[in-house]
Amino acid sequence: MTGLLRFDGDRATEADTEAHTASMVAQREHLRRQLAVRAGSRVLDVGCGPGYLLSELRGDIGPTGRIYGIDISESMLKLARDRCVPATEAASVDLRSGRAEEIPFPDASFDAAVAVQVYEYVEDIERALGELFRVLRPGGRAVILDTDWDSLVWRSADRGRMREILELWEDHVAHPRLPQQLGPRLRKAGFEEEPLTTLTFVDRELDPGRYSYWQVGFIEAFLADHPGARAEQTRAWSAELRELAAAGEYFFSLGRYAFTLRKPTGL
Repeated sequence: MTGLLRFDGDRATEADTEAHTASMVAQREHLRRQLAVRAGSRVLDVGCGPGYLLSELRGDIGPTGRIYGIDISESMLKLARDRCVPATEAASVDLRSGRAEEIPFPDASFDAAVAVQVYEYVEDIERALGELFRVLRPGGRAVILDTDWDSLVWRSADRGRMREILELWEDHVAHPRLPQQLGPRLRKAGFEEEPLTTLTFVDRELDPGRYSYWQVGFIEAFLADHPGARAEQTRAWSAELRELAAAGEYFFSLGRYAFTLRKPTGL
């Protein structure tokens, strides 16, 4: 790993735009179903990003509930504040700077928690899961969603180049295949698991309304500063994708995995 992708500045704005794509909207709907928040609940969003899920969860907690969000990116927190604070329900949302490994709340503070595309970036997974377990009340519920980058299928006539690009891209996270290893780690942390659920993003077009359109930009930006990347190779890679899209031959598929958990009662 050469350096994690940071969602600050322009990256934060692009991630905010990506959140409008159909795949991301469907992902948030799935997470809300899995989380099954009740009215009056106290809910934590670990790595809340631009605040879309936070905003949508307000309708689930009702007027007596409260949503808390933490993120390490000030750019993301600003976007989340702009989205949530002007609303009538602003008093129900509390946004703070914070890390998954050091959640800034007391023990047993929350009825539910969610972490979306967070733990694959965290070096010390055991510590982060221990923190999540700590801040949930006994019987509390959590949903963790991360990507397994082995699941990525992206059409290319130059499979060698695609493989090289994607191997370099894996350096943007600490754990590119985290879902394969997460189950045992969750059990070790003390969680009880419900059945695993999956999401598959599929794009056959390349335009700003598609998730993969924004992934191309993220990869280009990341590889621009990667010591192992070659600019001409990156340009040829992205140019081929645009050509495939123009010819109606584009294909992208990616798998994400949602782990639904409970902290046992009687602790």
